[in-house]
Amino acid sequence: MGKARNNYELRKANYDLKTLNKQSKIVNPYTLTHIPKILVCGQGENEQPCAKPTHQRFWCAGKSAGYSQQGVGVNLKSKIVNPPFVPPLAKGGMGGFGIAFDIGTTTIVGSLINLETFKDIGTDSTPNPQSRFGKDILSRIKCIMENASNLDILQQDVISACNSIINSIVRQSPVLSKEDIALIVAVGNSVMEHIFLGISPTSLAKVPYRPVFKDARELSVKDIGLDISSAAKVYAFPLIGGFVGGDTVGVILSTNIHKIKGYALAIDIGTNSEIVLSSKGSLYATSAAAGPAFEGGSIKHGMIAKKGAIQGIGIKNDKLLLDVIGDTTPEGICGSGIIDAIAKLLDIGIIDTTGRIKNRNEVEGNIANRIIEEGQGSGVRGQGNEFVLYKDAKKEITVTQNDVRELQLAKSAIQAGIKLLLKKAKSNTDEIEKVFIAGAFGSNINKDSLAKIGVLEKAWIDKVIFVGDAALDGAKLALCSEEKRKEAEDIAKQTKHLSLSGSAHFQEEFMKGMGFPERSRQ
Repeated sequence: MGKARNNYELRKANYDLKTLNKQSKIVNPYTLTHIPKILVCGQGENEQPCAKPTHQRFWCAGKSAGYSQQGVGVNLKSKIVNPPFVPPLAKGGMGGFGIAFDIGTTTIVGSLINLETFKDIGTDSTPNPQSRFGKDILSRIKCIMENASNLDILQQDVISACNSIINSIVRQSPVLSKEDIALIVAVGNSVMEHIFLGISPTSLAKVPYRPVFKDARELSVKDIGLDISSAAKVYAFPLIGGFVGGDTVGVILSTNIHKIKGYALAIDIGTNSEIVLSSKGSLYATSAAAGPAFEGGSIKHGMIAKKGAIQGIGIKNDKLLLDVIGDTTPEGICGSGIIDAIAKLLDIGIIDTTGRIKNRNEVEGNIANRIIEEGQGSGVRGQGNEFVLYKDAKKEITVTQNDVRELQLAKSAIQAGIKLLLKKAKSNTDEIEKVFIAGAFGSNINKDSLAKIGVLEKAWIDKVIFVGDAALDGAKLALCSEEKRKEAEDIAKQTKHLSLSGSAHFQEEFMKGMGFPERSRQ
């Protein structure tokens, strides 16, 4: 191949062709074997084997030239293009399958990956059964402090949930057996990873709020009781410090925020909302105990984001338009739905900036009829007003005054965390160039609604990048690549942890942020 070929760059693999030619061979990220070249013919349909007889070992990039797959040097006019999203140079890979878990305080998600092709076979989720002991991580720690034997119960809860996810995904593939699963990679906040591994997290409840371990943990699946091949291994992500755990490392790894030269934020919205600031090559991270409201927990009619959940709201001419997952009858409201509902009610003046749901006589138009006043009809005295989102003969789904207060607590915690990180890095809101929004509901969140309730600065709206469950994506990368596992460990060591526990500055900012922003006048 001529020198001109050396100008092509395999950005995903961090190798250019000059490097490949010098080394003579590279690790093929698809088959984990050494091959002479990575080529693609540039003809036919994207991501399909080429139909030309001489190109049977090539995959097509088509006109977009966006993907590549291995080939032999049959057609030297073929060009090097970027490979699809796969872990770069997956050294130390293995055959069979692996599962990546994001062990959240409220929800546990798992994805099955083919470790030879890196294809995502299936994903499933389940509520974290530990919630019966309390909705947040502090309640789980308290439970263990009261009775040390509760650690085993809590661990069995999370292991049972993971086994349930494994069984569910495996059932969807008739040719797959649980014995084919060779590796488990798990991410979670510090408390969840401790419990998953059977390690008491009680040290996190006492000054100086330090975890028992921070380094990545590798162990046999037999040590924790997952129902897969006894020869399988488990890799738990390294922790950053305090309550900032492996899930935050996963977010950093999958978004590449640590490689951004300017200023960027990553906000993993959830029960233990984590915030990362990238400041000219330095990383700062903290966790803001937002509570479960963003995931539908502590909400009267809250539920996880699944079929039947209201995930978005529209209001036009006093009529409500509900966006329901699965286009079916509403069963409840998930995190993105409660954010959107409260933002829309703020927008039309049904909720004021203090968070109070107004009385009917304070609201113009027929939409006021959806307000259930305290002590009237189904309204309970002493619990404030409610707003009806949906009603049929069997059920009524409302936004309650307590729901609004729960969201205020959650959003104020995130606001305060962001402000303190910016102060720590001696930066300000105007310097932020990108804002990554992560979370189990990911791209379903309305960014305008996040700004209206005060989680985001209005100036950041056009800088928002939704990255879905980025923690899980980070676990997938590490599942498929030894190099990515090493990168995760480096990230954990390099990130500066800012503890908010007991911080007077946090409490001050938290109280300042309880109110909602003034609504725009039309």
